[in-house]
Formats: sequence, structure tokens, C-alpha cells
Amino acid sequence: MSNWCINTFIPYILFHEYSTHRGDHASAVRSCTDSLLDVPTYAKALHRCATSNDAVRTWSSISAAEKLISIIGQRSPSPSPLPPLIRSALMTLHPRLGRAQKAETNERISKLKGLYDSFGMSSNNFQLTANGQGGYSMDFLN
Repeated sequence: MSNWCINTFIPYILFHEYSTHRGDHASAVRSCTDSLLDVPTYAKALHRCATSNDAVRTWSSISAAEKLISIIGQRSPSPSPLPPLIRSALMTLHPRLGRAQKAETNERISKLKGLYDSFGMSSNNFQLTANGQGGYSMDFLN
């Protein structure tokens, strides 16, 4: 490994350790992401980024963790004990991803309805319908 690589991504890993110890997983994700920009194949940074993304527990972070775990599985050598661990990790992430998606969608919808109510418009006159592609359409009811 070149001296440049050692000097650039060791600070990221040390910062990740510090951030994780403090419980600041969002900072840990940023430091691992920066490390992966320098060395995209760095397995430890991929794993730490996936773990910290999972700990953030938002829809986008859990989705990123799922993607990173899949990448780790694709890059693991063929005679490896990782595939069963990766399958079990993906099986536990998938239901949490759905719950986080529903929770964030409901939160956004309630904020939107609160915004309408603050302008004197009754949110009862609006109906939000899922379009099946992850989006919603809003209809005005009389």
C-alpha cells in the first residue's frame, strides 16, 4: 500500500472509531464514505459504513446499508463463510427498511397536512393515494 493511501484513509478510520464510540453514527458514515472515495475496495470501511448506516435507522441509511452489505457479498472470495452471514443480515434489514419507509412516509404526510391546516385549508379535503412506484398523488375532494 502506498504512503499516500496510508496517510489519507487512516485518519478516516480513526475518526470512524471515535464517532462510533461517541454514538455519532452519522459522522461515522461520512468518514467511511470519504475513505471509500479514496480506496473503494476497502472492505473494513464498507463494513463499518454499513454498520453505522444501520444504526442511523432512517429509510435512506438502511437502504444504503443493504446496498453495502450486498457489495460486500459480491466481493467476498468464493470459499468464504460470509454468504450465510450476509443472507441473514439482508433478511433482517429488509423488514426494517419497509418499516422505516412507512414511518417516514407517514411523517411527511402528516407534516404536509399540518401545513395545509396552518393556511386554513382543511386537510380532510385532500386524499393521498399511493401510485405503486413509491410516490403519491394528491386529489382534492369536494
